[in-house]
Amino acid sequence: MRNLRPKNFQSHCTLVLIVATATLCHPTPAKAQDKPFKFELTPFAGYRVGGSFDEKDGDGRVELNDSNAQGIMFNIKANPNGQYELLYSRQSTDAATEGFLVGDPTIDMDVEHFHFGGTYLFEGDNTRPFIALTLGLTQFDPGITDSNSESFFSVSFGGGVQLNATKRLGVRLEARAFTTFVEDDSNIFCASSSGGGACLIQVDARTLTQWEARAGLVFRF
Repeated sequence: MRNLRPKNFQSHCTLVLIVATATLCHPTPAKAQDKPFKFELTPFAGYRVGGSFDEKDGDGRVELNDSNAQGIMFNIKANPNGQYELLYSRQSTDAATEGFLVGDPTIDMDVEHFHFGGTYLFEGDNTRPFIALTLGLTQFDPGITDSNSESFFSVSFGGGVQLNATKRLGVRLEARAFTTFVEDDSNIFCASSSGGGACLIQVDARTLTQWEARAGLVFRF
């Protein structure tokens, strides 16, 4: 299984800051600076923690391990302070299966978010605090042979600061929480074969929440 550690997140953030600094040293033509922008594209790297599924009748649990996360945001300017936001993020991690399988092994797990919402930026010059709210789907894809992925409705709420290095380039620093609403009495992580099928866990209606810290480069055009 993967050996995922917080130092990987630190290296991602360091790379983002190095690229931002290098870009600042390259002058931008005045005409390009004066042209108003409508869109922002922000690739980001982060570190995500938390999240577990509990068994309906029993003490079993599938718990997601903390790991790196990556993604991209596309923002469309709606007014001087507001933006529409499209968000995709992915976490490749593993999950502990305490109480379900012999020896309590870990399984690979990919968690993907497909969200739409908005960002509100407060007034400022080179430093602008912001809040963001999105909603959409979260997909869980376990590394179990012939198993099905599971998708549930989810929302996210976050906030942070956007550092406007130039009119066309910035750095976005953010903390965000993702809350996924698991359906009532869901049978999840089911696998099928020629001999039949089985599901790893049945859960009650509940929420699964993960927290993420991220840093990204903002490209405006």
